Amino acid sequence: MKPDRIIPMPNEVRYKGKGFDLAGLKNITGDERFASAMNVAKEQLEKDLGVRLGGASEDAIAFEYDSDIPAEGYEIEITDKGIEIEASDNSGALYAVQTLRMAAMAGTKARDTYLPGAEIEDSPRFGWRGVNIDEARHFFGEREIKKIIDLMCLHKLNVLHWHLSDDQGWRIEIKKYPRLTEIGSKRDKSQINGWRNTEENNVPVSGFYTQEQIKDIVAYALERGVNIVPEIDMPAHLAAAMAAYPWLGCRELDRPVAWYFGSSIPYSLGIRDFNRSACVGSPRTMQFIKDVIDEVVELFPFGYFHIGGDEVPMEEWKKCPKCKEMMRKQGFTDYKQLHTWFINEVGKYAASKGRRLIGWNEILHGGNLDNEVLVQYWTPQPDGRVAKHLDKGGKVIISKHKHFYFDMPFSQYPLKNTYKFSPYFGGINRQNVSGVVGVEGELWAEWIDTPQKLEFQMNPRLAALSEVGWNKTEKKNYKEFVARLHEYFPMLDALGVYYAKEPTFTASKNPFKRAKTVNAWYSKDMNVEYDADRKL
Repeated sequence: MKPDRIIPMPNEVRYKGKGFDLAGLKNITGDERFASAMNVAKEQLEKDLGVRLGGASEDAIAFEYDSDIPAEGYEIEITDKGIEIEASDNSGALYAVQTLRMAAMAGTKARDTYLPGAEIEDSPRFGWRGVNIDEARHFFGEREIKKIIDLMCLHKLNVLHWHLSDDQGWRIEIKKYPRLTEIGSKRDKSQINGWRNTEENNVPVSGFYTQEQIKDIVAYALERGVNIVPEIDMPAHLAAAMAAYPWLGCRELDRPVAWYFGSSIPYSLGIRDFNRSACVGSPRTMQFIKDVIDEVVELFPFGYFHIGGDEVPMEEWKKCPKCKEMMRKQGFTDYKQLHTWFINEVGKYAASKGRRLIGWNEILHGGNLDNEVLVQYWTPQPDGRVAKHLDKGGKVIISKHKHFYFDMPFSQYPLKNTYKFSPYFGGINRQNVSGVVGVEGELWAEWIDTPQKLEFQMNPRLAALSEVGWNKTEKKNYKEFVARLHEYFPMLDALGVYYAKEPTFTASKNPFKRAKTVNAWYSKDMNVEYDADRKL
């Protein structure tokens, strides 16, 4: 397939001269600074294209270093003699290989390994091109996470945001606090059939990653150009940790790991105290947080640490002697200020460990947020504080609900929503858009309980996200993109990746039919699209 038909589409392709058949590739050689990229290239091309590298000097892919090429960018020259790749870093060299790999694997004729003669110049639009995988709600395991990392590499996505704790589960071993996984990683059932439903099943959910498993996955990701950001939720979404250590809250209450996802169930069953925050006025709680950070940052070398910081209930703080004393000591008059103080304190500690804090955009609500904290903008409703944060020189990742919440039904957010994304909205303009560091797709797993459904919700949205994050063309042609998708799907089939088919991902043009599907998803059947798609 021609390289300008791949996803994400390269920024510049010029065709000239005779091409090269990757089936005849004999060698991969070049600058030792690209040793990791060359090793991954060898592994991928042998596995996916069946090439057998023998060591001959001709018919080779040759890597060369060029300091003038932008970060993560690359240049490729394809001739009948072989392929030359130039880059300034290992990621750029690796992404060049993904361009060749996809061009050879995709297309209506699978594995057409002949590449036409061409010169390609390419580099990303955004430095942060991420995917968030939620394993707190459902645990998918090492095999699926590595499969997702492989897909991210292929699509030139470079950040895996790994959601490892929430009310419904704690998924990472912390050696100083073993009860976090002994108790916090298990629940005996789950809410089912949608946000508005109060039904439950009796299927236990459990699982966590040991620190050794984490190290292995991090190393695997780094080889493929993917950095991993851990998210440990605080001060809210901490019910699993509180089930293990009740003293983390303002009151020591004996509560199990939460099995429900929405508030409809606790209200209907008369469950109280279901939505609580950590006691931020307690020195013991604050020490717990520092201890957890200490162990987590040793496992993840990337310079960021995500704490969520969203949807924080403050009712217990208003009654807690320790929190009220902290309010008095800091001179605060509003408990939103206490929330911001907590974020800033954790941010300072993370900074002492060489990590920059990230939180969802609710962390802006108390004012006076440290400008070094990276804000992730997700809320469906506009938040003018985000634009003000950018105006002050702050940095933002955009994960807007309408465009990038991949767990939602396609009938609510069709693929076109993702592909047609523009960063210019809600006060983000030409003057402050430089503070937008990138985009990220979110896969929350309340209603995703199997790896195959995870892949269904993710694909082909992942393809659209990759093009939004990489290609610099402002006005994108959705119709042309869908045409390329149909050439791209045979490659996903060959890789064993499940994806939503057409018409599922385009969604019905009939608004009443779409509304009916969305209502069913929310009220009685979270598999309504998934089950229908599997019959296509």
